[in-house]
Amino acid sequence: MGTTKVDKHREKMDRMVQEEITKMFEKVLDYAEVAVPNNDQYRKLRSKILRVGNNCIRNIQKNVEKYYDVKYRAPAETIVEVIQR
Repeated sequence: MGTTKVDKHREKMDRMVQEEITKMFEKVLDYAEVAVPNNDQYRKLRSKILRVGNNCIRNIQKNVEKYYDVKYRAPAETIVEVIQR
């Protein structure tokens, strides 16, 4: 059985959510590294931030799969202009 268009749209959204949340908690970790001078404390905080971020991604993906139909609407047409020299 092949992958349907709806599955591909949901997978696209899953990737986007994962990328955005990952970017957010990477920035938080950058700030935390500066704010927490003790390396052991930073590592504990880092572990908790990563756990919460990854759980957030999983929960969003689970809820989207369970409760939503996802349809991707591509942005307006892309116009490519070719200039000959």
